[in-house]
Amino acid sequence: MTLRKIAIKENSNIEYSSPELLFLGSSGQPYRGSLYIRFISKGETFDLRDFKQYITSLRQMTFNAEDIAYEIFTKIQSNILTESLGVVVDLSARGGIQQRVSFGVEFLPIKKANIFQVS
Repeated sequence: MTLRKIAIKENSNIEYSSPELLFLGSSGQPYRGSLYIRFISKGETFDLRDFKQYITSLRQMTFNAEDIAYEIFTKIQSNILTESLGVVVDLSARGGIQQRVSFGVEFLPIKKANIFQVS
């Protein structure tokens, strides 16, 4: 799957997040988590509809939990030019253990409340 490029102003600081990350672990059990991406634009970003489809496609793939941030990082890096790209994945607790996996430039994710989410 290709992430279509969109031209934007160079040097824009971009942050994306999604609380809908879901993929299969090597054991066959599902992992859920939140995804955070941050980079500085080199004049392009990716189409968010394509990215949503990519995130959804991960549900049918199997990864070691520790490799998921790398997988997403390489997908972005192979489709658009960025500077200071970082990916953070906060996985939901399994067996009482919380896990955060990151790849690329380190950053502290900004977590915002989803004001449109129905409780």
